[in-house]
Amino acid sequence: MANGAAQIEIDSVHKSYVDVGVDLTALEGISLSVRAGEFVCLLGPSGCGKTTLLNCIAGFVRPTSGTILLNGEPVQGPGADRGVVFQEHGLLPWYTVAQNIGLGPRIRNVSAAEIDEAVRTYVALVGLDGFERRFPAQLSGGMKQRVGIARALANRPEALLMDEPFGALDAQTRQTMQEELLKIWERERKTIVFVTHSIPEAIYLADRIIVMSPRPGRIQAIVPVEIPRIRDRTSAEFGTLYREIEDLLKQHR
Repeated sequence: MANGAAQIEIDSVHKSYVDVGVDLTALEGISLSVRAGEFVCLLGPSGCGKTTLLNCIAGFVRPTSGTILLNGEPVQGPGADRGVVFQEHGLLPWYTVAQNIGLGPRIRNVSAAEIDEAVRTYVALVGLDGFERRFPAQLSGGMKQRVGIARALANRPEALLMDEPFGALDAQTRQTMQEELLKIWERERKTIVFVTHSIPEAIYLADRIIVMSPRPGRIQAIVPVEIPRIRDRTSAEFGTLYREIEDLLKQHR
């Protein structure tokens, strides 16, 4: 699994907004360490600040107070060291699969040979051989998310930040994508911070589940998932952990 070094350090992060003249607190006193190579899920109800926290780690949003470090350096904005995968895949519709995957390296002025190598590597990794010349409109929802994951990985990030990437998929495709993501994680060993509101998804994927309370978002509990992979969703261990987390979430309903 993950090694012992903390790659992402979140210390006393607070985030508030002003909405129609009213102060709203999205995050309050968030402190968390994520080890290199660890798979962490942020779990909680809508509006609990999961996406806000992810956006702070990504550098899209600046905390009102507190600090976020990546490998000991302050996060001051977006960077190629963090790949982001959204629920809405955000593919450029006029670009092919290969062009979408190669976009990040191209923006960084990587050589054409390196771009081609990255595209080949990640097309194969996400199982899209033969689809390189297809456009997004010609792909299924699951395939579009595969492209989104490959695009994020092609930049060679140290951490992958994923905001409910499978939330819009049907149940069967969603399970398939969870299985595929774990295979990719096993091969790449990227640090992953994954936002979800699905308890089974969090249990299936994560090394640790960060259970967040409703606004203002706080860490309610940190739950280690000690069930060996590959995890059986029908096992007694899975069901016991599901009920434990469900009880935690019910405390704030």
